[in-house]
Amino acid sequence: MKNYKNTCAQSLKYQTRRTLNRITKLMFAGLIVPSLLLAQTSHQDSLNSVLPGGDFSKVATTIGQFLKLEYGAAGSAVGGAYTALAHGAVAMAWNPAGIAFSDGADLYVSSTQLYAGITSNYLGFTMPLGGGNTLGILAQYMNSGDMEVTTLDYPDGTGEQFQVSGLALGLAFSRKLTDRLAVGLSAKMVRESIYRETASTFAFDIGSNFDLGIYGMVLGMSIQNFGVGARFDGPDLNQPIDINSDLQGNPILTSRVLTEEWPLPIVFRAGIRSDVIGGKSPWFPTPVQRLSLLFDANDPFDAVLRGAIGFEYAWNEILFVRGGYKLSYEWPIQYDIYSIEYNEVYDVGEDYFDQNGNGSRDEGETFTDGLRVKSDQVNIGSWDSYYGADKYSLRKFSMGVGLKYNLYGTKLLFDYSYSNYGIIGMVQQVSLGLGF
Repeated sequence: MKNYKNTCAQSLKYQTRRTLNRITKLMFAGLIVPSLLLAQTSHQDSLNSVLPGGDFSKVATTIGQFLKLEYGAAGSAVGGAYTALAHGAVAMAWNPAGIAFSDGADLYVSSTQLYAGITSNYLGFTMPLGGGNTLGILAQYMNSGDMEVTTLDYPDGTGEQFQVSGLALGLAFSRKLTDRLAVGLSAKMVRESIYRETASTFAFDIGSNFDLGIYGMVLGMSIQNFGVGARFDGPDLNQPIDINSDLQGNPILTSRVLTEEWPLPIVFRAGIRSDVIGGKSPWFPTPVQRLSLLFDANDPFDAVLRGAIGFEYAWNEILFVRGGYKLSYEWPIQYDIYSIEYNEVYDVGEDYFDQNGNGSRDEGETFTDGLRVKSDQVNIGSWDSYYGADKYSLRKFSMGVGLKYNLYGTKLLFDYSYSNYGIIGMVQQVSLGLGF
């Protein structure tokens, strides 16, 4: 009887491991393979792009850049290494599978003061439906603030103000397939406006969160902003046209300029979370403290492969201290500057304009053909994009704190992050949350 029980236990363990292996293969096939294809396409399409450090870049070739911002102070504080740790209503901005770990209804609001007066805001709400299912709604909004309209006739400004804004509204659904695996999907309407011109489209996010069961490690993956492109349209694209200028009295028709279609900034994220102390840690299990080490890699359609490392320390899951560092978010691009010295030797037989009649060429008196022979001395200088890398040694660091307090059954959340963006400046983000 004892041998029979052992055999059954081993068989069950084998079947469970086999099932998890299949699920893992499905995850990799469903998420990694498309991302590799997209990355290959991105490389093929960017052969004529800037080539920094041996890698390709397609900067400024997509719309909806606000979709790539770091929403939520917790994720920003760890440098963006948040794919495997994201949970609750803010997870829809990183990995929609993370909303499956909400204990109850969750409301999350975040506001970021970016550079040059730009602001971004996030609103998320999730509601468990039972049976491991969770539903969420989200809103992402970015606004440039007022800028003055300039034209060719009024280069200093017309006195009129305009704004650039981006808006995404969406629904998300997540399901726990097992006690260790959750998957999520979100669909959102994306709209971007510049002055009176707008572009609209739809996008999808898909993600997974998998507890590997190995050394307290969790694997998170997501593909964001997968959808069709969009083109700008609006009244300022109207142009009058005379279909036949040879005829008098024919009406002037109004035509509209058809702009090119721009793709969305598709991003593939893969992150690993490892609990060293507490949490899922097999080394130092404790319910009082938790230290999670984080590593993320994200590959945007319009930029080079990037990464981030970070940590989150939690005391009783009440007080949080976070930090992070970005990898490959900047690279030194040097531009050679050539200065040529002239040797004052001009074409033989050419006369200069002797304006004062003194028989010699003075300053300001040019030769008739304007030709002159250049010297062989060429001075080469350089300018790099860091404006002196030593001045911004902390430009990739982020830090932050958080507080979660249970008040009569209502969970109050406060998060704050402080990120250094180098020459752009410091960025602060404040997030508030309510859990019911």
